[in-house]
Amino acid sequence: MDKDLSTSKKTAIACILWFALCAVAFSNAGFNIFFLIALPIAGIWWMVWFVRLMIYRSRQYQAKNKNISTKYTWIYWALEPATLIVSLVLSNFGVFSYIRFMASEQALTNYAEHVRAGKVDLAFEFQHPPRQVGLYTVTVTDLLADGTVRMITSSHSVMDKAGFANSPNNPPLKLGEDSYKHIYGRWWYWYESW
Repeated sequence: MDKDLSTSKKTAIACILWFALCAVAFSNAGFNIFFLIALPIAGIWWMVWFVRLMIYRSRQYQAKNKNISTKYTWIYWALEPATLIVSLVLSNFGVFSYIRFMASEQALTNYAEHVRAGKVDLAFEFQHPPRQVGLYTVTVTDLLADGTVRMITSSHSVMDKAGFANSPNNPPLKLGEDSYKHIYGRWWYWYESW
């Protein structure tokens, strides 16, 4: 019984850590390279879980005690696949990203207002030391002629970067191959492309 309880605790801890890791890694503005690592890890975890389940069912069948399954047994075996599926679905639909943005929206708005008011030094070619704004690390800040404040917070691919744009005009000015995706109000996801 202690062994089962220990395994259950380890499984619960692994599920919580996985969910937290996905919530952090998939909540920034751009594509996170972790996604390419997360899918194979999820696939391997899924296969290991399936093999463990088959071994458990085989032992249960050999013991000819088919009534030992309890509500907790089903919860135990459902926890891992549910965690994997829910975390990847929430990541794919941008739920983690939206929650992180909403938690940081006031700090981002204040930062954008300070940039427009000239209270933030933008430095040479908009590069500056990383600044913590809400739950994001802003590495580049850009003020456009129309008053749009753009902030880089993550990478979007090998060469491209991503972040947010706060624009008094909808949509923000498009420069080069940059693109925007509306969040709400004055806020947009900004994908800087070269």
